[in-house]
Formats: sequence, C-alpha cells, structure tokens
Amino acid sequence: MAKVSGSEITGAIGVEEGRPVLGVQAPRRRARLPFHKRIFEWENFLGWSTIVVALLVWEGVARSGFLPKWAFPNLLEVVLAFFELLLDGTLFVNVGVSLLRQITGVILAGSAGVILGVLTGISPNLRAALGPLCRLLYPIPGIAWIPLAILWLGIGFKSTVFVVFFTGLWPTLFNTQAGILSLEAQYTDVAKVYLADRPFYIRHVVLPGSLPFILTGLRLTYGVGWRVIVGAELISSITGLGFMLDDARWQLRPDILVMGMGVIAVIGWSVDRYLFGRLERATLQKWGMQSRSV
Repeated sequence: MAKVSGSEITGAIGVEEGRPVLGVQAPRRRARLPFHKRIFEWENFLGWSTIVVALLVWEGVARSGFLPKWAFPNLLEVVLAFFELLLDGTLFVNVGVSLLRQITGVILAGSAGVILGVLTGISPNLRAALGPLCRLLYPIPGIAWIPLAILWLGIGFKSTVFVVFFTGLWPTLFNTQAGILSLEAQYTDVAKVYLADRPFYIRHVVLPGSLPFILTGLRLTYGVGWRVIVGAELISSITGLGFMLDDARWQLRPDILVMGMGVIAVIGWSVDRYLFGRLERATLQKWGMQSRSV
C-alpha cells in the first residue's frame, strides 16, 4: 500500500479548515453574563456564601478568646498586615520572586512532561523502558529533594526551580500518556490505514485527542508547583513567600502568616480560573471537547 500525504487523509480523521475536530461537533457557546449577574447564579451564590460563612466563623473564633491572639488573628489584623507589607514593598518583592521561580519551574516541567508523555504514549518500547523508573521516582516528595538541590545548585533560584520542576513533571507526563492511550481506536486506526506520517499523526490526532488530559496535567503541575515552592523557600531561600511566612513565624506575627496564606490562595485561584479557563475555552471548545474543572 502506497504511503499518502497528510492532506489526502484530512477528511478521514476530521480536520476541517486546518482545524482537527475528531468528528465531534463543537458545542454552542452560551453568552457570558456580566460579573454582577453571574455572582447571583445559584452555584456561584452557594460558593461565595460558603466563603463568607468560613470568614465569619474565623472572626468569631478569633474574637471569642478561645485561642490566644498571638496565634489566631482576627480579620482586621490580617487586612492591616496586608496593607503594611504592601506599602513598604515587601509583599511585591516576595510575590514577584515566588512567581518567577514557580512559573519557570512549571514551564520547564510542563514542556518536559508533554514531550515525554507523547513519546511514551506512542512508543510501547519507550514506555516499557522508562515506566519503572518514572514510577519509582514519582512517590518521592518534592521536599525530600531540597537538601540535594542545595548541594548541587546552592541556595536560591536554581535549587527552588529544580524542586518545582522535578515535582511538577509527573502530573503532566502521566496525564499526557493516559490521554494518548485512551484515544478511541477509530482515530488511530484511520491514521494507520492511510499510513499517515509521524509528525502529521502527532499534530492532528494525538495532541488534539489527548488535549483535555494534557490541560488537566498542566493544571495539576501548576498547583503542585505552587505548593512545593513555598516549602522549598522555607528551607532554601532568603526571599519569596515561603521565606516571608517562616520569618513571620519567628516574629510571632500570625497576621502576616494568615495574610501570606491568603495571598497564595488568591494567586493560585486566579491563575487556575482565568489563565487555564481561557486556555480551555480557546482550545477545547474550539475542537468540540470540554474538560471539567474540579
């Protein structure tokens, strides 16, 4: 059987106007309501109500005197601590340093995870060769690599990025591999029948078909990296949010501790919702696929 070019099997695997659709109709987009209307939708209302209740419970416990003030600040003290560090520039510096380290580690981990996931997903031999090693390294906590990272790379940027990279690699790698292995046979079989070349197969079948898994892996990599970097900065850095939290502990400043945790939560939630949410709408919905956010 003669080998054919990618353009000859375009219709067979569902590439439409240069865009792979994998035989699935894209859902109609629902008009996006403005924020002041979305917040009163039932699901959003329940979510925000839970947050408000949690804050009220915190404030009630803080003012009850059940726990000492030096260990359990009220919300006003936390807000004042936020403005204190905001005005003197400390918060900007520490947030900027942590974000730079985290983004660098996540980009490296995500890129390596997608590449290795694709390679091991399409190659049974490579999957058999690397699988045991990956499964052996995966359970090691990122925090356990910090002493070696300090010995190899010193204290600061490089060692922190290494820990984020090594910890964040696995979610993207395993999710990408799982996405490729879960592709329906109708897509892969058509490409094999028409003897599609490897670059075309990867670009128009493998990557679009496994994209929901890849995005889920990248989301997990981002979340893991954000958690690990704080732990790494507690030990191997003299700047960053992790260092700020540890310094606040030594100063007996629980208001700064809670404020720092709140900043981490808001940054993490914002990036996950707006960056990954927009990326999802720009890719998955365009190709007629949709993943669920947890």
